[in-house]
Amino acid sequence: MSPEPVLLVEDLRVAFGRTEVVKGVSFRLDAGKTLALVGESGSGKSVTALSIMRLLPERARVTGAIRLGETDMLALSGEALRKARGKKAGMIFQEPMTSLNPVLRVGEQVAEALHYHTDLSKSAARAEVLRLFERVRIPDAARRYDEYPHTFSGGMRQRVMIAMALACKPRLLIADEPTTALDVTIQAEILDLLAELQRETGTAVLFITHDMGVVAEIADDVLVMRHGDILEQGPVRKIFSAPAHDYTRDLLAAVPRLGDMAETDRPVRFRPRPAEQIPASPRRDPAPTPDAEPLLSVDGLVTRFKVRGGMLGRHTGNVHAVEGVSFALRRGETLALVGESGCGKSTTGRSILRLVEPEAGAVRFDGQDVLKAEGQALRTIRQRIQMIFQDPYGSLDPRQTVGSAIAEPMHVHKIARGSEMEDRVASLLRRVELDPGSATRFPHEFSGGQRQRICIARALALDPALVIADEAVSALDVSIKAQVTDLLLDLQDDLGLSYLFISHDMAVVERISHRIAVMHLGRIVETGPRSAVIGSPSHPYTQKLLAAVPVADPEKRRARKRDGVAEELRSPIRSVGFKPEDAVYREVGPGHFVMEGA
Repeated sequence: MSPEPVLLVEDLRVAFGRTEVVKGVSFRLDAGKTLALVGESGSGKSVTALSIMRLLPERARVTGAIRLGETDMLALSGEALRKARGKKAGMIFQEPMTSLNPVLRVGEQVAEALHYHTDLSKSAARAEVLRLFERVRIPDAARRYDEYPHTFSGGMRQRVMIAMALACKPRLLIADEPTTALDVTIQAEILDLLAELQRETGTAVLFITHDMGVVAEIADDVLVMRHGDILEQGPVRKIFSAPAHDYTRDLLAAVPRLGDMAETDRPVRFRPRPAEQIPASPRRDPAPTPDAEPLLSVDGLVTRFKVRGGMLGRHTGNVHAVEGVSFALRRGETLALVGESGCGKSTTGRSILRLVEPEAGAVRFDGQDVLKAEGQALRTIRQRIQMIFQDPYGSLDPRQTVGSAIAEPMHVHKIARGSEMEDRVASLLRRVELDPGSATRFPHEFSGGQRQRICIARALALDPALVIADEAVSALDVSIKAQVTDLLLDLQDDLGLSYLFISHDMAVVERISHRIAVMHLGRIVETGPRSAVIGSPSHPYTQKLLAAVPVADPEKRRARKRDGVAEELRSPIRSVGFKPEDAVYREVGPGHFVMEGA
């Protein structure tokens, strides 16, 4: 007879008004096991998790059965329900900064859970919190106990949330997209940490994600959801080796796998392009040649931000966000700028457009000096260099129709008006595979992937030669990410576009780029052809980035580290008079350069 499960869910149904968003979900989860609840946005996976914790709003109608051990969660209310949360189940949310109180010290917030659920004294609770901080590998735990959330990196804030969730030794840990917002190396550390804690405590883990690479790394069993229904469930190896449902096969096909592009030097779509969509005369050259004249050249770019402190707000230091960055980008080429949050890659993109003003260096675009351009000359350059940002919803005015948003650049630069502008808006929407009739709708009426297509259409409105894509697919579900990546490649083929593709997702970077430049602490530490950088990484930081990428194959799980020490990205803040040493590079292969030293 099998032991009693930690969690048993039977015929769970959740409705908001007349809309049923979870439709008869059933599963069990045993001690020491990890069940991955997989699906794209809107599939109902997070609603399922919130139902288990009874965190849905009162207007939600929940039926079925949810049992945590012997406890019927749907029968609890008031004090009994509050005691069950924390004692029987803990939860880690996707965005730790919004889950932590910004005006309370992090140690006090974890201690609060102990005060509520145990009878520990104040000093004993502090000692237990310090033990938990050390257990989740937060360095210098005694000092950091009294610091505020904004002083922690994203990975360290997530460690605080894990400590809080584990404080009362729950039998079930629900992790709702806990690594989605994190860099790949921090994600790997968090996954290693959760695996280690599970081994030590035997806690059952319900892991909610849309990242099939993460699923392959951590799950024992998988449950695939779509539109509130369970489409497929089973052991992780069976799901990956022989998926039974078409949707599961599509999810797995959309996962970029590092190393898939070893046989080619060109970017490759996730799905072959239909023959009827291929233009008779594409504008892009067959391949950018290494000796071609660069469209964009950046030489010794330096961007710093002043740090002020003290009662008088004196200038106490500088953030060395970009320090001596140099690269060239040819017509029809994609250069990927990769690295973790805080490395300076987004600031580099903004500095090229002078959305932030560089302190030194040179930027030349199509023979023009960008840093010396003013007035109409600068507006003309910005017309030919467009930017796509990470958050498509934040990039669009919620009170403006999408047609108006796409037309606005043409209106500002006075390149079309009246019916001609309407025709161009319709053409641009068709170009990004959206219905021209949707021009009268507002951003909230579109999905995340559709909003990103709208932002791409707006970027194309001025017929640019260069597009800077700043984490343009990072926030998207895996299949939508594949669709938008394919769209960017189609546009490059059809329009001859050059891309500066800024990302921390190495698997997508391999799919879309010709060359790669790896940034760390404001500097480029390695650059070269995509195949060389990914196939033969020479800098330790590049090797660390690539080793942290989850492999979407359960048979190739990374060996878990048991003695690793958590590392935070070193601060780029330096004193006012600090003068960095010039970077020295050595060539390790044709066009493949690596920075010497740190």
